[in-house]
Amino acid sequence: MALAMSNEILYSFRRCPYAIRARWALLQCRKQVNLREVQLSNKPKDLTKASEKGTVPVLVLANGKVIDESIDIMTWAIKNSNMNNNFLHKGEKDNKEIEELIKENDNIFKYHLDRYKYPNRYKDAIPEYHNNALKTILRRWEEKLTSRSREQSLSWLVGSKETIADWCLWPFVRQYRLVNKEEFDLNNNLLKIKLWLDYYLNHPLYPILMKKNKFWESSKKEILFPEEITYP
Repeated sequence: MALAMSNEILYSFRRCPYAIRARWALLQCRKQVNLREVQLSNKPKDLTKASEKGTVPVLVLANGKVIDESIDIMTWAIKNSNMNNNFLHKGEKDNKEIEELIKENDNIFKYHLDRYKYPNRYKDAIPEYHNNALKTILRRWEEKLTSRSREQSLSWLVGSKETIADWCLWPFVRQYRLVNKEEFDLNNNLLKIKLWLDYYLNHPLYPILMKKNKFWESSKKEILFPEEITYP
């Protein structure tokens, strides 16, 4: 499918889970942007000028509006696509559950994940303690998935269909797995989580999502994300 030329600009970093989920939403919603891969140790002035936070992802719209929260980028992509509105609006009960899951991920799971993955960056961080806290959260998510499907069947975190909660959480579970793949893959207490994560890691669009690009320079030609592709 050929996509129209984009005037939107996305500042991103390939491995950042916040940036991954923003790119995933843009990709799934068929929203093409000019992708600017940021070197975090040498952030371009254009990024810090657009957003004082200086963190990725940052989306600059054609009208100059800046969206510098990943969840807001995702919401913008969904609302400005032909995707079913029910992807965002599932009813009061489900919406509350979606909100609570994203909050737990972004505030608690991420807190322990940082200290588990990068213990040297945090004073008094004990990797085993933070790993156990992460496993406790993952088991709760496992129970949600298990309650919604039969054995060996893919299920979603909220309700019977995929929601923005799934999109928001899986990049962080992916990052957790990368710390110790063997431990994660052999954990029989996370069978549904593994099946759920595998859906994304083996998705036909995943290689496009995680394609390596050179760091952006103002003198170089813009890189389109996604390029002209055939959607499954």
